[in-house]
Amino acid sequence: MKIVCLGDSLTYGYGVPQKDGWVSLAARATGHTLVNRGVSGDTTGGMLARFARDVLAQRPRRVLLMGGVNDLLFGGSDAPARANLAALAHQAAAAGVRPMIGLPPPVYPDAVPPAWRTLARWDAMVPALDAYRAWLTDFARAFGLPAVDFAVPGLLPPEGAGHYLDGLHPDAQGHRLMAQAAIAALPPLRA
Repeated sequence: MKIVCLGDSLTYGYGVPQKDGWVSLAARATGHTLVNRGVSGDTTGGMLARFARDVLAQRPRRVLLMGGVNDLLFGGSDAPARANLAALAHQAAAAGVRPMIGLPPPVYPDAVPPAWRTLARWDAMVPALDAYRAWLTDFARAFGLPAVDFAVPGLLPPEGAGHYLDGLHPDAQGHRLMAQAAIAALPPLRA
């Protein structure tokens, strides 16, 4: 089955070789064709803008949508992410592509590089991401959409910070843990 993974740097695999990113690892483990359409630094607005090109043009059976951390980082609110993720899911369904919702892993503000510290109110980032993840869970449940929770043991506090490159992006071991979550949520190959 062809599944497009649409997202930001967490999908792209920022900081790790593409072969070691969760999308590639899950594809190899399941036999599904997973197409990585993650763009580092992208917001859900960017994902919406490139949806036709990056998803519909691929003619997948499913799309895994995961974004919103950059909306929080750059805009300080999850309101745009909520609206855009809902639009992406509904547009996918209208096009006959089954949407899946990815819940991003936690962030570790204390580990972000000094150059990034002025980009956001890091003290507000953790509770804002928690609220957004809760909304994504409710949204997926309300519309009967499969959800993939990438906040898995090994990436959770307190030990999880050790599997991040910079407080935002998981390292290779973190991607292996994310791949396990994706593998568990994907349908059998024949589905």
